[in-house]
Amino acid sequence: MPYIRNPIAVSAIFAIAGVAVLASAPASAQTVAAPAGVFIEAEGQRVFGESNFVAGLIPPTVFDLTGPEEKLDEGEGWGGAATLGIVLSNGWSGAVRFRRLAADDKGGLIEPGIVAFAPQIPFAPGGFPLGVLGAHTTVDSEASMFDLEIGKELQIAGGRLQLYGGITYASIERDVALISESCGCLPGFALVMSHDFHGIGPKIGFRGGVPLIDGVSFVGGGSVAALIGTSTFKSRLDDPLFPPFQFKADDDRTVAALGGEAGLSFAIGFGNLTIGYRIDAVLGALDTDQRVSPLIAGFFDFPQIGDDHDNFVEHGPFARLTLPLTAAAGN
Repeated sequence: MPYIRNPIAVSAIFAIAGVAVLASAPASAQTVAAPAGVFIEAEGQRVFGESNFVAGLIPPTVFDLTGPEEKLDEGEGWGGAATLGIVLSNGWSGAVRFRRLAADDKGGLIEPGIVAFAPQIPFAPGGFPLGVLGAHTTVDSEASMFDLEIGKELQIAGGRLQLYGGITYASIERDVALISESCGCLPGFALVMSHDFHGIGPKIGFRGGVPLIDGVSFVGGGSVAALIGTSTFKSRLDDPLFPPFQFKADDDRTVAALGGEAGLSFAIGFGNLTIGYRIDAVLGALDTDQRVSPLIAGFFDFPQIGDDHDNFVEHGPFARLTLPLTAAAGN
């Protein structure tokens, strides 16, 4: 899997690369302005997770409760986007976009086991540490993003630069399961933890391109949004032999959402095909503060597992087809 540690740095690299190419483009370069009219875009993406969140602790022996952190990510999957937009001959534009990302991961055996947060029960309010011997891990992640944008296109050094603003909505759902097949339960014991975020807020960004050779352009862009929403953490035991207790906690949160991409655009017929690489990151959106009862934490000297707000990061190569539908006149 490609390795990306810092989503802010990677998004900045995409943005700086785009600005650098725009700034260095020769003034005599062929224009790559978007044609006026209504257009549609269809995009497919290979998705790699890079959140690196804490799922629990790995004790050195079955008699210990603490140890090194076990970190997971969303694994791999697929995503895509669909856009309907309009460009006026005066350079103003508008667009509606829906993006969907989905990934999953099934980890191998963790020996001797993993200790994580279990939901509260009547005699242990607030939750307690629970060891899962011979555990396998699964992660399922789904994210949906909806954008409304209004932009203005500029001609810079023979290239194209569009500045835009708007509103974005993001919904992120990530489920983590620690599964033991050796407990004798049917169909098997699992500790399930759910992390959700739903938020909306303003967004600004840029996208642009410069021609390299006839019919081929370098394109890229970046964006940042401030999302106001709610983050929820839930934990439950999925075991027919155990009472269905569940822990749930949520809080209001304002987070930053970053996006960046770079690639090459090829003119094909009336439209164009863009092939590149993209990253989406929502910083501090998910809650990995696996709370443990203060009484139990003090008695066993047990730490809060994770105890942090966690990032959502996914990235990967994409292909996007853009096709014009009708011509439009500006005012």
